[in-house]
Amino acid sequence: KQPTPVTPVTPVTPAKPSAPADDDLSFSDVSKDSWYYDGVKFVCGKGLMNGTGANRFSPNANTTRGMILTILARIEGVDTSGTPWYAAGQKWAMANGISDGTNMEANITREQLATILFRYVVYKGLDLVTLEDNLSRFSDRNEISSYAVSAMNWAVGQGLVKGSGGKLNPKGNATRAQVAAILHRFCELGK
Repeated sequence: KQPTPVTPVTPVTPAKPSAPADDDLSFSDVSKDSWYYDGVKFVCGKGLMNGTGANRFSPNANTTRGMILTILARIEGVDTSGTPWYAAGQKWAMANGISDGTNMEANITREQLATILFRYVVYKGLDLVTLEDNLSRFSDRNEISSYAVSAMNWAVGQGLVKGSGGKLNPKGNATRAQVAAILHRFCELGK
């Protein structure tokens, strides 16, 4: 018997390679030399934070409680569209013991941010390592509210909150730049 001839396969036209990703942020107020550049690039690239309009990120603007809860809800895959803008994040956070849902439009302090992230880690059932004393090297450690001591200790131990000039500034408002950097570090913890 003669072998059956094999019909050659028509070659597929290769796809045109996509353009390389733009490595630069388009915000006029975030330079590559900024200490928070990588954080801003990460949170914007992941769709966790957006600009504030007119090609700006507003790194020194304060962040609100509603913004943080909306960001965490986005990480969890919650559809955060709706009215008011923070409602979906607020509802999700309250249902999961991450926040009591109050003062959504109030500025969030650094200790409140650490506490919310700490509660989120508890909610996720992740390991809460590094609970030894990490606060003693900061001169303002006694300014941390009692409810936030464990959370700040954890956040410093994980390298999320680094302080500046030997201070944590726990009652200071968390700026958008600080939040971007902390969220970048936080998301990298799980990898």
